[in-house]
Amino acid sequence: MVLAVVLMFFVFFAMNVSAYEIDNNMCKCDNCEDCTKALENRACSVVQLTRSLDESVMGKSDMSCIVNPAFGSGKTFDCNNYKIERCPTCGQDEKSYAVYLRDKKNMIIKNCNFVNFRIGVNIYSSSDIKLTNNKFSNGYEGIYIKEGTKCALENNIIENMELTGIHLLNSNENFIGNNDLTGIVGNRATAIFLEKSDKNLIKNNNANNRKERGIFLKESNNNALLGNSVNECNVGIHIEYSSGNNISENKASKCLDSSVFLIHSSKNIISKNKANSNKKYGMRVSQSHQNLISENEIRNNAFSYGLYIDYSSDNNISKNLITSNRIGIYSIGSKNFISENKVCRNKDYDFDSSNWMKSAGDNNYCDISDRWNDEDASGCTNKCKCESDDECGDDEMCENAKCKKLTCDKIYRHKCVECLNNSDCSKSEKCENNKCILKKGFCKDDTDCKDDEKCENNKCVQLECPGNEKIENHACVKVTEEENETTNETIIANDTGERKKEPKEEPQNLLPLILIAIIVIIVLYFLFRRKKTKTKDNSVKGKEDKIKEVKGEKI
Repeated sequence: MVLAVVLMFFVFFAMNVSAYEIDNNMCKCDNCEDCTKALENRACSVVQLTRSLDESVMGKSDMSCIVNPAFGSGKTFDCNNYKIERCPTCGQDEKSYAVYLRDKKNMIIKNCNFVNFRIGVNIYSSSDIKLTNNKFSNGYEGIYIKEGTKCALENNIIENMELTGIHLLNSNENFIGNNDLTGIVGNRATAIFLEKSDKNLIKNNNANNRKERGIFLKESNNNALLGNSVNECNVGIHIEYSSGNNISENKASKCLDSSVFLIHSSKNIISKNKANSNKKYGMRVSQSHQNLISENEIRNNAFSYGLYIDYSSDNNISKNLITSNRIGIYSIGSKNFISENKVCRNKDYDFDSSNWMKSAGDNNYCDISDRWNDEDASGCTNKCKCESDDECGDDEMCENAKCKKLTCDKIYRHKCVECLNNSDCSKSEKCENNKCILKKGFCKDDTDCKDDEKCENNKCVQLECPGNEKIENHACVKVTEEENETTNETIIANDTGERKKEPKEEPQNLLPLILIAIIVIIVLYFLFRRKKTKTKDNSVKGKEDKIKEVKGEKI
């Protein structure tokens, strides 16, 4: 009985002993279970992962890793750039999440590398959650937020997702910025998907490369898409059943379908975007009304249309540059206000429609108007002319208000250049500011070397000439007889001159030595004389003493 009680005590104690380290408010863990417990511990404000977790640690189950830790609000989970990798052969179970948060506030998840989870981070009914510097790969969706508000998704890398990189559903006032979604590739994949989500800011994200859509807004209103790059997609930016959105200063080019596609959407601002070099359309507006389409650059959609408008009314199309497309502006079944656009140098038509209906406008530039007439004008008010190189094609420059074709091989920013990259230069050169310049330590010819060097195999080599040759113009040349005689004469002259310049020995001045000798003699003389006098005095005194002694004896 006693033994059983003791065993129960130890079991209870073992179950309640923390398997993670606690140091002040910092807790360190090395597996999913302990990390979850640490996040539930009120004493832990920061939880750090101390090693990578893979199949050897997590096993082959369909488990998730961090699952809605109680008291997780206000905590930070920092993976320290370690990997949390689910079994690659376990399949995409619908409930496999690297991190799942519900009803949480003010949490941070950072520096994690999530691999092989159906959803990397799943956030539900939470606010002020920050995901930063994480990497997501090999899953169904990277980040999924449902009913989330004021969350921030920054500086994350998301790649190889089957469906979406970032998906917001019924989520408002969130920030998605500076994320790299280039690696999301696939016919069904969308980099950023906003569904029934309002007032979100999508800024400076990179969603290039082959995917169905770069950014997709569906039934989402009053969002801002600013400065994003969504090149080489099927559709760059897709707006559907959405209104009040600001789509500005994005780059969406080289897409299979179009850069920007509006369908069943109204009162959006589409401004200052670049919609170039697509297979079909620069921009397409379908069954959409009262949108502002202004100051966009739509060029080089050479196989199809710059701006295609079908069954759309009361849109304001103004101040756009639409050039070098097959057709500039094409309209079918639409009535819009079209003004102050430069629609020039398009291959077939600048303006094209079988029926412009009641469309109107003024002060446009064009040459081939096809039944389009500005107010009080036949065709466009202005004939095409350029004011800057940017209004011309990539292989043209603006000269005397006309776009002039450049005939050189390498063109950069409407100018002929020597090189575009290092491959355009020789092995001894590099391309810098579109010019081929020598790499350090290389030479093109002798003039790039020192006077006593020559250029050999693009390297400066020290010249070593025989005795009967000299260095001249980076080469060894024979010395002529005249030069040799002149050289010998010069050597003799120099030798004679050096001899002449040898200083003559001047007689030494002996006066100081003589004076010193005289002084020494005088000093010795006086010393000797003084000693002699003293000896004489002593002798006289001795004689006197002897006389006194004699006299005493006689008495």
